[in-house]
Amino acid sequence: MSHFKSVLRWITPNGLVERHRRNFRMGKLGLPGSLDIEEAVHACRYDLWPIHLRRASTPWTLVDVGANVGEFSAAAARLADLACIHAVEPQPACHDALARALKNVPESRLHSVAVGRESGSIELLCTANTRMASVLPPDQQVAAAYNEEDFTVENRIEVPMRRIDDLIPEGTPIGLLKMDVQGFEIPAIEGARQTLMNTSTILMEVNYVPHYEGGATFDELHAALRSLGFRTHAVSTPYTGPDGPMWADAVFVRE
Repeated sequence: MSHFKSVLRWITPNGLVERHRRNFRMGKLGLPGSLDIEEAVHACRYDLWPIHLRRASTPWTLVDVGANVGEFSAAAARLADLACIHAVEPQPACHDALARALKNVPESRLHSVAVGRESGSIELLCTANTRMASVLPPDQQVAAAYNEEDFTVENRIEVPMRRIDDLIPEGTPIGLLKMDVQGFEIPAIEGARQTLMNTSTILMEVNYVPHYEGGATFDELHAALRSLGFRTHAVSTPYTGPDGPMWADAVFVRE
């Protein structure tokens, strides 16, 4: 970068230079270059979506498993024409914000449950950072690579557990199933075999090293999804800790 450009960027960090870069990044995705659009792209990893999903000519259904406070769902609704959202989140502390995020998409549903391979109930470990909550205990060695309190278990509650197949009406065509269940992906997938038969795209956080005791890693998830007819479409730049890559967002599409 020239000295002049360096000085210009330093003087106007949110001005012309950054706007030009944003316009370029969003233009490659066929989107306007506004800051709120860029934030939505990041929140739902729109840059990883396959082209058939981004250019869908008819509204499609989003299944957001591990919806937290609805940031992903709200961003997806901003960028795509959604027919319905099924948002799954077991943490009561997230439900008010999540319900507000779903209001803009008619017929959306909030499922206040955890998901697994069978119906019943399960203990949920509620962490200081609600995004890290899981039914599995955190791996304390890995937790040291994050903010000190992110994985601190503040509360343990009993929550209902359901199969994804029990939540989604049979035969519903799913454009995108996003899954963020903090290490519990394999049981969740095993309880979603029927739903996955009608799903075109899966987006999930994949761990290169286990973040939870007994949690799934990328290799296991890749093998499980390959056996169900999905192939890897895209993987984000990984989050890197002191010992190397730790996790990334990955998209799988039905072959």
